[in-house]
Amino acid sequence: MHVKQISRGLVMGLKVTGTHVFKKPITRPYPEQRASTPPRFRGAHRLIEEDCVVCHACDRVCPVNCIVIKGFRGEDRRFVLEQFDIDYNLCMFCNLCVEACPPKCLLMGPEFEISSESHKDLVWSIKDLRYEKETRKEESL
Repeated sequence: MHVKQISRGLVMGLKVTGTHVFKKPITRPYPEQRASTPPRFRGAHRLIEEDCVVCHACDRVCPVNCIVIKGFRGEDRRFVLEQFDIDYNLCMFCNLCVEACPPKCLLMGPEFEISSESHKDLVWSIKDLRYEKETRKEESL
């Protein structure tokens, strides 16, 4: 009785395997072929540094306080951005900081590979977040 059930299960399993073995695979080999991200995907932040007016709107609205902003008033009385850090150990990609930004200088990009071996490397500063206006125009075309 048990041999009959086992053999029937084995034959059914081989039948399912046989039907799928010659079909084209659905999944992509990840490291070689990157997955495309949808247009409204919330990945790592991007910062247009020259547009930032150091208003702290994104800093204040962040529910987990992962954004640190420091700036000073320059000689022409405009604020100059000195420090803009986002701690991805805390960030939950809620997009509230992007929505609150009055000059729209903070954006969410398509990058999702931000893993690291240390917590210290997950704190991104201006140089990591920098995004040029020219690049933004090219991507929208």
